Amino acid sequence: MNNLDDFLNKIIHGDCLEILKQIPDESVDLLITDPPFGVSQKGRCLMRSDRKPITLDYGEWDYFDDDKEFNDFTESWFKECVRVIKRGAWLYVFFNNARIGLISEILGPKYNLNTRTIYVWVKSNPTPKFRTTNWLSATELIWVGSKGDDRIKNFMSQKEMANYMIIPNKSIFGETDHPCEKPKELISRFIRASSNEGDVVLDPFVGSGTVAVAAAELKRNFIAIEKDEKYVQIANERLKKTTKQLILL
Repeated sequence: MNNLDDFLNKIIHGDCLEILKQIPDESVDLLITDPPFGVSQKGRCLMRSDRKPITLDYGEWDYFDDDKEFNDFTESWFKECVRVIKRGAWLYVFFNNARIGLISEILGPKYNLNTRTIYVWVKSNPTPKFRTTNWLSATELIWVGSKGDDRIKNFMSQKEMANYMIIPNKSIFGETDHPCEKPKELISRFIRASSNEGDVVLDPFVGSGTVAVAAAELKRNFIAIEKDEKYVQIANERLKKTTKQLILL
């Protein structure tokens, strides 16, 4: 195991399955992550009415040959995250709506975690249905669990503590070209509720860096891991910009 300080407050380029193994046991205060969903449709793209393309191919990092490969991969990173978070820590995992039972019904109980709620991100600008055969996909689910029965650290206003948030999808708030960028406002709410200043927030799939940026703004330490070099560069640029703004403030 390495010293925890070796991992703090930088975007680590590498495979989280290898890097997580180097992080000390029970050294992390909060997990927030948006792992691969296994939903990419290789080479497929839809064209909106305004001629803006919507890609359904998120990249090689989201390709899986079958359910077994996806399930095995998910358990590999999940069990390492359980090992490195502290007793009493909370976990927020964005997950494929159709597969969220893998976390809530199988892996959570297997690794002695408690499901606290299923948080719902309601997208106020869902992607239109070009083929009118089904309901619009206007929500995304986040599994919320804890390692132990400890209460949430910072119960905020009643409105803030409802287990849903209505906020637009990436086409409104997006700062980067990452196809799965999440709203910083949503991530910040999780951080404020489930950690204190100086705590360590972990995201093993940091993508364009939203969790790292939100943690820095809220005076938390972070461990951010990303496998794709392109997104490492993007995340670093966002982080540098945030650091400069914080210094000015």
